[in-house]
Amino acid sequence: MALVYPNPGITRPRPWLRTIGLILCFISFITENIDSAEVGCNTVRYAYSAKGFNGVQVPRQPVPGTHLRICQQGETCCTEEMEENFNQQSRQEFDRILKQTIDVLRHTFSTRTQKFDDYFQDLLRVSKKAFHEMFVRTYGTLYEQNAHVFTDLYDNLEKYYLRGNVNLADALDSFFITLYQRMFQVLNAQYTFDQKFLNCMQEFMDDLKPFGDVPQKLSVQIRRAFVAAKTFTQSLGVGRDIVKSMMDVPATGECTRALMKMTYCPHCQGLPDLKPCNTYCMNVMKGCLGYHTELDAEWNTYIEALVALADRLEGPFNIESVVEPMDIKISEAIMNFQESGQQVSQKIFENCGKPSIGKRDVERELNYDTLKFGRHDGGASRNTAGGTNLNRVVRDIRNKVKVARNYWSNLPYQMCDKEHMAADPVAEDNCWNGLAKTKFEPYKTGDGVDSHSSEVDVEANKPNSLVNQQVLSLRMTTSKLKSAYSGMDVDWPDNDWNGSGSGSGDGSNVDGGSGNGAEPPEDPYFAPTTTTVKPAKTTTTITSKAPTQQRMTLQKALNIFVFPIMVMWLGSVF
Repeated sequence: MALVYPNPGITRPRPWLRTIGLILCFISFITENIDSAEVGCNTVRYAYSAKGFNGVQVPRQPVPGTHLRICQQGETCCTEEMEENFNQQSRQEFDRILKQTIDVLRHTFSTRTQKFDDYFQDLLRVSKKAFHEMFVRTYGTLYEQNAHVFTDLYDNLEKYYLRGNVNLADALDSFFITLYQRMFQVLNAQYTFDQKFLNCMQEFMDDLKPFGDVPQKLSVQIRRAFVAAKTFTQSLGVGRDIVKSMMDVPATGECTRALMKMTYCPHCQGLPDLKPCNTYCMNVMKGCLGYHTELDAEWNTYIEALVALADRLEGPFNIESVVEPMDIKISEAIMNFQESGQQVSQKIFENCGKPSIGKRDVERELNYDTLKFGRHDGGASRNTAGGTNLNRVVRDIRNKVKVARNYWSNLPYQMCDKEHMAADPVAEDNCWNGLAKTKFEPYKTGDGVDSHSSEVDVEANKPNSLVNQQVLSLRMTTSKLKSAYSGMDVDWPDNDWNGSGSGSGDGSNVDGGSGNGAEPPEDPYFAPTTTTVKPAKTTTTITSKAPTQQRMTLQKALNIFVFPIMVMWLGSVF
């Protein structure tokens, strides 16, 4: 008698068919895992060889990882020698990328230091030449006989700028005293003056004011402008040297281990194309660059002081407006002496006595008819240093250094935004978290050595002496910048400092570079890039470029879709 079911359209499943389906799925699962492991080590062999290592060292199949010191000690495609090679490789790549990144900032400060230095020295050269030409036309032989008085002034100004071993106030006082004595002798060429008389007349110079108020005004203007200009270019050079020094801050042992774990431990698990999670990379970099970040506060204060002094150089301390018309201003001082010459001579003779009559020297007598000076038009400043002027030069420097604010705290963001350093933030579920291919859960680490990165152990009570030296240098330089901003004198050690620095301004020779000596890009991007603020994309599908990864994905797709269809087809046949 046939059995009748409540629903005549349904036939009882055959037990043996279910068994066949389970067996096929089990075989597929075993096949997939064996194939994936074999393929994973093959991809590791290819990636290992691409780094310049011997691919023969890579196991054909995963082996127990009890020998591993940094990566997980499970099934692995890495031998002990491979792990050590990867560890060294991760350190070298980190050093190379870090130096290349910082070198962009160094290049900016180096080229701008050189640019300002070239401009300033060219400005002095042009002013000195114009001064000489004007005075030759105006005074002729009389000027040429006393030209060293004026060239000494320019020499002292140049020495102050280059070496800092000149007291500007004393140099300017000495110039006007010498000019006062020479002018007095020319105006009274019929007399012979001994040193005692010259010393006596010097005592009355402040009371008589033979040059009017020109010496006082010009001295203040020159002193403030030259102090500001020298401090500005010296401070740019200090910034350049500090950046260069920070390129040499070594990575700690803990940092090296964290870099290896982040960068190459995925290789040991057969996932060479898997990038670190973005937040994971940030935590590692903040730990590795903790000492660099310690520079940020003093660096920002230094940048603010540098920008403030740049504003002064475009305004009241404009060196161009002081140096360019020096010939006109000194000529004005001479004219003031001419106009009051008789009164000055009379006062001097009353107080110092009348010297003896000497031999008349016609050539030394001043011809008043020739002393007709044109007034300075006060128009646009001359273009010097390659057809530019001070405002353009300073504005360019200011714009470049302003974007260097927060550079050191932003450095980890720049590093993780480099190609191959980390996965896109939208791929946080398909990245390496230090242990496996999954999302990185720990919170993002703060800045500095006191933030205690979850990935890199930085001893906050063990300061870095090299970084401390740079912090101290920044503080001293900032103090000088503020003094120059306030119009105060600034003492610099005696040296043969040159704005160009010890190098040529070329890009530094970092490991892994092309070796062609090419400069980094001239317009650096110092602020954090789009790493942490990228907008969400319309799709988050991540497709690996590696062919082996595509094969494994295809195998899974077959397991998911094809085998159930086969089971259903077999069921319909039977």
